[in-house]
Amino acid sequence: MKYCQLDKITSLEPGKRLTAERTLRADEDYLKDHFPRFPVMPGVMMLEALHQAAVWMIRTGDQFQAPLVLLREARSVKFGDFLSPGETLEISVEAVKEEGSQTTVKATASKQGRVTVSARLVLERCETHEPAWLETDEQVRSLCQQQFHELFGDIATATSSS
Repeated sequence: MKYCQLDKITSLEPGKRLTAERTLRADEDYLKDHFPRFPVMPGVMMLEALHQAAVWMIRTGDQFQAPLVLLREARSVKFGDFLSPGETLEISVEAVKEEGSQTTVKATASKQGRVTVSARLVLERCETHEPAWLETDEQVRSLCQQQFHELFGDIATATSSS
């Protein structure tokens, strides 16, 4: 992923809830255009932070069994405040409904107690539908698990056992 929107996971109940932080740095390349004299995190990037948190929450909930976790819907998206360089988003996602392979997630990001973005996200766990002999699903599972541990260490083990 080109833009990792989570710096660290602060708490995790696999498959149920996750909290994370994201501090906007002044040197992020997209800030040159958004906007040169008033740099702020684009709303779509704040929404992406919610999405990434929800995906990791779901992946850890089934021990990375679903190779793909796709965003199917973003409902009731509301933006409330800007995020400027040096400010930190506090991201919170919670599974509110699970129906088959789909999970509905309540997601919010705030700074200093003020909501910057909130949404209901509907995500779906699925396979790649590639032929089994290619082992694509297993490779994707393995890469996702490796990426999670490279980005966040052993947070899943540490927080789920406490």
